[in-house]
Amino acid sequence: MGWFWNSSSSPSPTASAPPTPAAPTPASPPPVSGDREVQKFWEQIQEAAGSQPTPKASPPPPATPPPPSSDREPWLPWARAPAPEAPPPKAPDTRSPSSLAMSETQLPTTMSCRDAFDYAWHCHTPGSQWNAVYRHGGLRNCTELWDDFWFCMRTRNYGPTMRAEAIKEHYRAKEEAKYGGGKPSSEDVWESRDAPVPEGTAFTTPFRPAIKGDEGIEKLDLERRREEREEMFKREGKQ
Repeated sequence: MGWFWNSSSSPSPTASAPPTPAAPTPASPPPVSGDREVQKFWEQIQEAAGSQPTPKASPPPPATPPPPSSDREPWLPWARAPAPEAPPPKAPDTRSPSSLAMSETQLPTTMSCRDAFDYAWHCHTPGSQWNAVYRHGGLRNCTELWDDFWFCMRTRNYGPTMRAEAIKEHYRAKEEAKYGGGKPSSEDVWESRDAPVPEGTAFTTPFRPAIKGDEGIEKLDLERRREEREEMFKREGKQ
């Protein structure tokens, strides 16, 4: 039985047993989108804490462009800065002092608010606008008439003297806007007469006496025919 004991010992089960394959590790689940956003946000915080941003240098002030050369000025008119324009001189008043004094005396001192409202309201009617188109070629602006009405309403509680002066000033401003400041007037065509016409210098053309009755008309007709015949004989004699 010695052969039984001298026989080589059987190999250990671990040596003879075939190697067991390693158990596969379970795949990690894909990260959730929320986790990715949190991870990314956390990384940005760490980067910001680790690196301090360097202060940015302020940009240099823009250089002033050089003035355009004289040889380019004719070709680049937009490059030249426009020169400041002087205000236009006030046009002289072409009216004579006598006409100014006359217009001053003709300024009204009374005003009816009802009439002013009627004028302004009538301005918007089709008949009034049709008349304006026929006469002036366009619609009429009624703003001035409404201004007159509201001016009358504002001044209706004034005293008599104060109201008369305010109305006069209102119409004076309207006349100045219409005729003042060198605007055209009738005196641009003829000069106003400062003195009365001397006697015997105007209307010197003789007038025929008035004809009375049928006999006078027949007599005048016979006289006209006689003058025409004499004129005709003179022309024939010259020929």
